[in-house]
Amino acid sequence: MAKDKLILCVCGAGINTSHNAAMTIEEYFEKAGVADDYEIKFLQVDQMAPYKGRKNMVVCWMTQVDESFGAPSVQGLAFLIGGKKAKQELTDKIIALMDEIYEP
Repeated sequence: MAKDKLILCVCGAGINTSHNAAMTIEEYFEKAGVADDYEIKFLQVDQMAPYKGRKNMVVCWMTQVDESFGAPSVQGLAFLIGGKKAKQELTDKIIALMDEIYEP
């Protein structure tokens, strides 16, 4: 079954920080029991164009947040340098954002 909830983890190079954030999000989503509901991708900023305008997507920026992209967003550095509480709070925020915008 295709997952229609997407989390994009975006960084400048699309290799290290976004990949680490994606793995951490997956770990926290598993603990929350929602991992099977989400697709999580990591990429670099210049690979985002195909996703512009997509429904049911939250962007986790590992760079400066780009409000012009037009998707609900979070600053994701807590997934790299934050403690457990900060990571949990950010996970909860992503889930809440998706709950707000989700259209089946």
